[in-house]
Amino acid sequence: MGYFSQEALEDLKKGRAELAPALRKSKAAYAGRAWTNEKAKEYAQHGLCRRLSTMTQMVDTVFEILQPDLDEVPELVTVMAATACIQNFVMNAFGCLENLAWIWVLEKNVRGKDGAELGRFDIGLGKPYVRKSLSAEFQAFLDVNQQWLGNLISFRDGLAHRIPLYIPLYVIEQASAELFKTLDAEAIAAALAGDQAEYDRVRGEQKALGKFRPWMTHSVLDGAPTIVFHKQMLHDYVTVDAYCWRMIEEFAR
Repeated sequence: MGYFSQEALEDLKKGRAELAPALRKSKAAYAGRAWTNEKAKEYAQHGLCRRLSTMTQMVDTVFEILQPDLDEVPELVTVMAATACIQNFVMNAFGCLENLAWIWVLEKNVRGKDGAELGRFDIGLGKPYVRKSLSAEFQAFLDVNQQWLGNLISFRDGLAHRIPLYIPLYVIEQASAELFKTLDAEAIAAALAGDQAEYDRVRGEQKALGKFRPWMTHSVLDGAPTIVFHKQMLHDYVTVDAYCWRMIEEFAR
């Protein structure tokens, strides 16, 4: 039996099916808007819209190669491919929020102290001069999503600066832990003896003890959370999309 219940599988299927229509709607709003600033237009059409398209592609790829109903330990190459997709997804999710900040600053000509042009390190939805230029409604939206954003930043920073996101190939349940350790010692002994066939056999026995779980994390020692990635990717996309529509509303005020 796989990790998810039948009800959870149906929810994931429904959530994935909703991404393509949401993408089309958001791209139409940003690509079709009459921008007054050419750089804002570029950030909208070639920055934000491309990132949103990439994110949906990464979701589709992960759902195809590591299907939510998977019940066996996948091949390492498959897990590595899914890992690369999730890393890509996280960077682009954060990039979408950065693009939104740039679009706002450029289109609204947001300035800093004494009317000075903002430097690139001063531009972000949470940066003082940018936040101050936003409505109370948008600021409240940012506050509500602060914990979500903090988790995204943690994964993004881990990926960019510390330990990259990864998906464990399998986990070992407590009942099999001692046997796994014994086999590990046998595998090491076989490797030291130069017996590749025995090494491969023992590693195969170890893998047979494992259970695949759709989890991702980035650092055990840093206390990073373990995330169920199918569900999290859908949630992250929906949240980024909500930021996009809040910004459209902000332009209309």
